[in-house]
Amino acid sequence: MMNIKKAILLTVLSGVLLSSCNNNNDDGEDLPKGDYENGILIANEGAFSGGTGTVSFISDDYLTEESGIYSAVNGENIGTILQSIGFNGDDAYLVANVGNKISIADRYTMEKITEISQGLSNPRYIAFANGKGYVTNWGEGGDATDDYIAVVDLASNTISTTISVAEGPEQVIADGNTIYVSHKGGWGSGNTISVIDTTSDTVTSTITVGNVPDEMIIDNSGNLVVSCEGSAWSTPELLGSLVTINTSTNTVSSTIDFASGFHPGNFVFSNSNIYLSTSSDVYQMSESASVIPTSSIISTTVYGISVNDGKIYITDAKDYVSNGTLKIFDASSFVELNEFTVGLVPGKVYFN
Repeated sequence: MMNIKKAILLTVLSGVLLSSCNNNNDDGEDLPKGDYENGILIANEGAFSGGTGTVSFISDDYLTEESGIYSAVNGENIGTILQSIGFNGDDAYLVANVGNKISIADRYTMEKITEISQGLSNPRYIAFANGKGYVTNWGEGGDATDDYIAVVDLASNTISTTISVAEGPEQVIADGNTIYVSHKGGWGSGNTISVIDTTSDTVTSTITVGNVPDEMIIDNSGNLVVSCEGSAWSTPELLGSLVTINTSTNTVSSTIDFASGFHPGNFVFSNSNIYLSTSSDVYQMSESASVIPTSSIISTTVYGISVNDGKIYITDAKDYVSNGTLKIFDASSFVELNEFTVGLVPGKVYFN
């Protein structure tokens, strides 16, 4: 009889404990997703020869700083030159350019899920549309005929097909089931945008823009805006421009020419504002502006720039052989809020 009573008591207690555990979120609060939630991720490219890219983490309250979080969690390196990170839901796609590899990890825990190491050749950036990933690949930098977009089957994380494109496909951005690819030109200089239909995975049109198109955004009117950097190293100089494309017709609707000597390496969009940066200055303009501002809002050394939630994040690669820094500025007053030492050659900043 005593054993039966004990069994009943244990069953009741187990039910109470189970009910208690199941009710932890009755107040509607979500459980933490991982150690790297509510913070920023910095993609550090790493050394070009024999090095590895790394990811740094800084919490939103600035109290937690961690370096090399992917390697620390997984006990392995990302690979040479972490060119970019793309997010597909909770999954982070870490694109190693020289390493010809994409490591896929949970963006909040950095725990590795799998990797893509076949079918890539000098990969650069990734975008997601129609249940697939689209990766720009330069191929051999000096070969104008081997450039392509690798299409990733997201169910298996393998390359399902490739789409041949013009030389030097760089940035890639999704707009519904359409993919736009900027052709910076590899080691040369391009001047086109490829339009890809993701239902058929074919190039449906090519749009001629300015010299050396690189970063792109979709503005609040649904237009594609392209920063065409131009080149100060060409003889004669290739002037740059800001080109707006009507995505309904895939035609150029307006062009704002850059002045001689102005070649912005970064271009981002936040809260109806466009930000352009050279190696030493950051400029801000409204998306409806028709001229490029001549006065900068911030003067500091710039390698990468991101803007989010009222703050401007600027990375500085320093001398490319020692750790770089991240500076954070208020996006209204342009006052510097904080500075952190991060990894080797820090590029873009991403937000968790």
